[in-house]
Amino acid sequence: MKLILKEYLASLREREELDAVLPDLLSQMGMNVFSRPGRGTRQDGVDVAAVGSIDGEEETVYLFSIKPGDLRRPDWNSGSPQSLRPSLDAIQEAYIRNRLPQQHRQKKIKICICVGGDIREEVRPDIEGYKDRYSNEQISFEEWNGDRIASLIESCFLQEELLPEAARSHLRKALALIDEPDASYKHFAMLLDLILSEDIAKEAQRVRTVRQLSICLWILFAWAREQGNLESTYRAAELLLLRLWHLARDYREKSSKTAQSIQSVYGAVFNTYLSVGNEFLSKSVLQHASKTHGLSSAVHGSTTLDINLKLFDLAGRTALYGLWIRWHALNFTDGSEQQKALLKVFRTYAGALKELVNNNPILLLPIKDDQCIDVALGVLVLIMNDDKESIEGWLTQIIDRAVFAYRFHKPYPCNIRAYHELLEHPQPDEAYRESATVGSILYPFISILASMMGEQELSTAVKTFKRDELQHCNFQYWYPDDTSENHLYVNDEMHGANLSGIDVQAAPKGLLKQVFDECENMRQFWELSAVKYGFWPLVLTACRHYRLPVPLHLFREYWMPPKDEGAESAPDADAEDV
Repeated sequence: MKLILKEYLASLREREELDAVLPDLLSQMGMNVFSRPGRGTRQDGVDVAAVGSIDGEEETVYLFSIKPGDLRRPDWNSGSPQSLRPSLDAIQEAYIRNRLPQQHRQKKIKICICVGGDIREEVRPDIEGYKDRYSNEQISFEEWNGDRIASLIESCFLQEELLPEAARSHLRKALALIDEPDASYKHFAMLLDLILSEDIAKEAQRVRTVRQLSICLWILFAWAREQGNLESTYRAAELLLLRLWHLARDYREKSSKTAQSIQSVYGAVFNTYLSVGNEFLSKSVLQHASKTHGLSSAVHGSTTLDINLKLFDLAGRTALYGLWIRWHALNFTDGSEQQKALLKVFRTYAGALKELVNNNPILLLPIKDDQCIDVALGVLVLIMNDDKESIEGWLTQIIDRAVFAYRFHKPYPCNIRAYHELLEHPQPDEAYRESATVGSILYPFISILASMMGEQELSTAVKTFKRDELQHCNFQYWYPDDTSENHLYVNDEMHGANLSGIDVQAAPKGLLKQVFDECENMRQFWELSAVKYGFWPLVLTACRHYRLPVPLHLFREYWMPPKDEGAESAPDADAEDV
């Protein structure tokens, strides 16, 4: 395990990676971290500052200057402000004199040279000479290399009583099987189940648990990045974001030290998720979305089914990441540089989604009805990017191709989920067709969007298909209910309610009244903790990860009144508990 940890540390970058891990490690060791890394602020050589006692020594101030990987001669004193020696000089001449809190100035001070790898022999004489020259009764120097940090992580985070041997085994297997993403993800999920199923009633145990899992995700990310395969890490990051919310939600309105620690670590997990998403999507989607059939040909699937499943999955991930970026941007001050930069990134992902659909025609016909989830996420992004034309074009192509495929026994959207059964889809007999299309969320969703946008032709296409071909099909949609809060983030039981018999034959206002009145009746969506505390993209993450329909409540927020002013009352439909 120590070798695994050392490899992980050596692969971390300085900014927002190694300097994100170190404060949690110091806190776990019982030290008080009073300065954390920040962007755009003067740091005078100190990346992390803490005060405390190690191994029973007197209380000491630890000032860390962090460098990624191995420390080589160019990293020591190359003339760049980012070199180590100027940082050490700045700590002594500026930080200790001017920025060290007054209550700590009489204490012993240790300036720590912190590297993720090792200090190379070529620079060792310079380091030793510098330490000998500037050490005095109050100030001394320490080296924290990958070996030492790995040992501390193993003893403070992963010791037997905190991370059982079975959990360590799952972590090792998740790392070893990175090139088999399904197996790697499975072992990471089992690691979560094992740790989170332990008795963590005490608040101190909860802080320790979230820190452990944050470190485990970072380890998986670092190894996967080195291997060039981030598939399992992406899914693991989504899962951890959801599972930890189930634990962290109770601390959103508290200001205790425990609450602050848990919220801080949850923020670190969120930042890890953003890093994983950016690393994964920038290489898999952004670089190839503009190429005709670029991603379709890159899948290397043995059948068109493989390509279809993978591309709809990528479309859903791209859309969800764009929504997270937009949400993140709106948390900054209006007009600030951070907000402008993030909104530019959002527009990049919205544009990539549009190009992805335009350049890969396989995205114009889902093979599974639940791929409506990925379509709905894409539609939300396009709505927020004010691109109604792309929404209309995409949904029109989907319904036109679905009608053609159904009539001529080509692969049409179905309720089948098992891969081996999808390989044999479709089959020609009528009984099979009715069984494979017994219910749908895709077609009513398209009809609802058509009614919202006033697209009469698109709405008519769904009505005609329902009347002529799908009279047996139950047009339905899912709504969160009062049980969803306890099960949405962990997916341990079925929850929510199903609105059956959605009447797409009604006039647009009647259809919208039917589905949006149900939003009023099922106001539990607004009581979900993620929505209540302003973390609403987490609900979409749960929907994508656990394959639940995207709540219509969000689309109602962007209701575009239909052009057709005539309205008929929709028949009553009961919400049935799932």
